[in-house]
Amino acid sequence: MDDTKNRSYHRPIWDDNGRFHYEIIPQAKEKNHVAVCLKPADKVIPVIFLPGVMGSNLKNGKSKVWQFSVSSLKKWPFAGPGKRKFLLDPKSTTVDDGGEILNDGADGKKFPSRRARGWGSAFYKSYGEALDRLQYFLSDDDILMDNHFRETQMQTTRQRLTGVRIGDEPVEQVLTEEETAHGHRFLYPLHVFGYNWLQSNADSAVSLGKYISKVLGDYHGRLAVNKVILVTHSMGGLVARHYSENMNGQENILGIVHGVMPDLGSPAAYRRMKTGERGVTGMIIGENAERLMPVLAQSPGPLQLLPGRAYGPGWLKIEGSETRMSLPVDDPYKEIYLNKTAWWRLCEQDLLLDNIEDEWKKYEQRIETNVKEFIEELNGKYHPQTWLFYGASANNPSDAFLTWKERPALRPVPVMGYPDPSSPTYRYDAGKTFELISAGTPGDGTVPVTAIRTSSSRIRGVLATDVDHEGAYAIDPVDRARAVRDTSDALVFTVRSVVKIVQQVPAP
Repeated sequence: MDDTKNRSYHRPIWDDNGRFHYEIIPQAKEKNHVAVCLKPADKVIPVIFLPGVMGSNLKNGKSKVWQFSVSSLKKWPFAGPGKRKFLLDPKSTTVDDGGEILNDGADGKKFPSRRARGWGSAFYKSYGEALDRLQYFLSDDDILMDNHFRETQMQTTRQRLTGVRIGDEPVEQVLTEEETAHGHRFLYPLHVFGYNWLQSNADSAVSLGKYISKVLGDYHGRLAVNKVILVTHSMGGLVARHYSENMNGQENILGIVHGVMPDLGSPAAYRRMKTGERGVTGMIIGENAERLMPVLAQSPGPLQLLPGRAYGPGWLKIEGSETRMSLPVDDPYKEIYLNKTAWWRLCEQDLLLDNIEDEWKKYEQRIETNVKEFIEELNGKYHPQTWLFYGASANNPSDAFLTWKERPALRPVPVMGYPDPSSPTYRYDAGKTFELISAGTPGDGTVPVTAIRTSSSRIRGVLATDVDHEGAYAIDPVDRARAVRDTSDALVFTVRSVVKIVQQVPAP
């Protein structure tokens, strides 16, 4: 006999403590009514997102110095080098978690609020929509519960990804039905670890360890396993790896998904130091060397993005009528970063402001200790459950190498589109003019393919894709055939990697 008409389904109701109950209307016994209480997944595996360089909001005292807001942006266009150096000092800046958040109440009481989970510390322009979409995909099991209340059954995002292969990736990276079903047995609250990207990534790694301990403590009694999953963007991957591999943090991490991580460093860090930053970002941090160099020279974090020894020789080329050089030959620290006299050196001593000699000594010490030690100690170390994607498209030209190329002497006044002699892309030596030229090689627009190591027994899955560096986790607006409409392959890979990682955890 069909008793579906005598049956009612009841969703769980979550309280402020992350527990659930049901509200059932009593029925007369003779009706033989069946109340079906739908049991949700209730064991938690926290996911923590780590932004990249310039991806966390910062403040200096009560002043917002790095946030995508009118109050933050309006102070910068006329700020000189001295003010920028003062406001963007790694010793006096702290993380500002008061930034904008998309759909703050969307998760109900199942998890703490998104603000409580640190979402306000992420630079909204870069991550606002992406974080919301990632949490939606990781909470798509709500669709399975909703199917009890509709005639037409819907698939979750993760079910739609089952069996889907992205490009020519290895078939073992594809999700199976069993893996997808197992992934639906857990809850994945998405947290954000905002950090001071001006300071050393080693210091940020110490703070990450404390944050992970706090997150695990917040879900005490609800955890499926006493570990978290880390999802990183760009420099955030270096912070995560340092904590995991150099600070014994591996025991607290179930797995790591890296996006566009400058594994071996990137020549773009040299270009940024010499020519300034581009776009809106440049307006804040410095659009030329005069404004940017005093900030970066005092900031270990951005300097730790420079190519280390593992990147290889010859990424900085000097091509003149009488000169042909490829540097470094052996040691980038001595030959480029600590070089005090050559015109193509990394740091311009006369732009450091204040007591120049004293500032140079501090810079030297920073390179020798914070930068060199961090880069070289991290080389080749990965968590045993590492998944990563990177940009590999010619549509996003990147700096696999840089060339100082001699040009004809510039005219004193630019006419008919002739280059401006004051342009930061030019340097002068013995009456000769050199222009800094990007290689324009495949990558993500910042990190070239040559900066990515993909062969290691600890790297479990890799995706090479067409992705922009800053918008690596962005929702892709391009209208083309995808497993999930309006979602980038990179974001799909991230969700799928999380599901792969949780296969280590027994079913509750």
